[in-house]
Amino acid sequence: MRDGLLFLHILSAATWIGGGIFGTWAFGRIANTEGGGPALRAVAEKAGSYFGPSAGLTLLTGIVLVLTEDAWNWGDGFVIIGLSAFAFSAAFQPLVASKTEERLLDAADKGEDMRPAVGAFSRASLIEMAVLLFALYAMIAKFGA
Repeated sequence: MRDGLLFLHILSAATWIGGGIFGTWAFGRIANTEGGGPALRAVAEKAGSYFGPSAGLTLLTGIVLVLTEDAWNWGDGFVIIGLSAFAFSAAFQPLVASKTEERLLDAADKGEDMRPAVGAFSRASLIEMAVLLFALYAMIAKFGA
């Protein structure tokens, strides 16, 4: 059971982080192309059905691993960091990231200068990716275990 849960935990985290890295890179490039606005909006409308399950499965499998494995507990640094990264993302997305994404989508729809909107979106995405990548490193290094 442990190996299956660990596999799902790693796979869902890779899906979550990898999708975020790709989105950070791709959105700025798509926005600056002909027809970029509708393409970005189509992708953005589907993002929740991709990121929600991957983040949720990462959290769920991590919780089950801590509950079922004697080697890990709630006081381990990497567990605290992982839960904190999830909480950060859950708050950061609606409070910051979604606003920069909407600004980018609006600018693309209106044909405005994309540089300020792409910059704001990229900064927000990079902040979240930095937090998630730090959590990933904490998991690999097993901080505080």
